Amino acid sequence: MAKDPRNTAPAAARRRRRGSLSRPKVVAAALELAREEGLAAVSMPRLAQELECGVMSLYGHVESKEHLLELLAAAVLEDFPLERADDTPWQPALERFSASLRRRMLENGALAELLITRRMWSAGLAEVFEWLLGRMTEGGWPLREAVRAYHSVQTYTLGFVLYEIRRTTPEHEEEHRAWWRHTLADLPPASFPLLHAAAGFAPEGAGEEQFAWGLERLLHGLAAELADRTQPSG
Repeated sequence: MAKDPRNTAPAAARRRRRGSLSRPKVVAAALELAREEGLAAVSMPRLAQELECGVMSLYGHVESKEHLLELLAAAVLEDFPLERADDTPWQPALERFSASLRRRMLENGALAELLITRRMWSAGLAEVFEWLLGRMTEGGWPLREAVRAYHSVQTYTLGFVLYEIRRTTPEHEEEHRAWWRHTLADLPPASFPLLHAAAGFAPEGAGEEQFAWGLERLLHGLAAELADRTQPSG
C-alpha cells in the first residue's frame, strides 16, 4: 500500500538541509509534478514529500496553495517565445502572439487551465503586452481600443486551445470521432442531410488549421474596424 504523503513528509523534513529550500525550487517541483501527473496531483502534502521537507516549510515560501497556483501560471508564461521587433505591423504582431500562446499552452497541457482560472500574468508577459500595445497604437489604434483588440485575440486563443487540448492526443481524437459516428448513426439522414454530408470533416473542429482559419478572420475583422475608424467622414 502506498504511504500517505502526510505521514511521510515529517520524516522527509529531517533529511533536507536547513535553508536549502527556496520559492523557485518549490515552483519548479510543483511544475514537474503537474506535468508528470496532472494538476490535481499538486497538493501541499505531496509537494512536501517530493521536496523532502515538512508541509509547514512550504509556507515559508508560498502563502497558500492558491498562491502556488498563481506562481505556476506565471511560470508557464515566463520566457515567452515571441520575436519582437519595433517595426512589426500590428496584425503580424497579434498573430505571432496568438500562435506563441497556443504553443506554450499545448506544451503545458496539464497547466493550461491555470491561464483561465488564475491571473494570466508574469514579468515576461508584461513586456509582451507593452510591445503589442506599442505596435497597435503606432498602427493607428487608440489605446483603449488596442487593449480591447488584444483581449479579443487573447480570449480567442485561450478558449480555442482549452477546447483543442482535449482533442490533440490520439486517444482523445479517436474518442471524439467515435462520438460523432455514434451520434450521427442515431440521426435519420432524411431529417439531418447536412450533418450527414459533413460527417467527413465535422469532427475536425480543433487543430492548427482551424485555429489559423479563425484567427485570420478575427484579425481581418479588427483591420476592418480600424479602417472604419480612420476613414475620413463625409
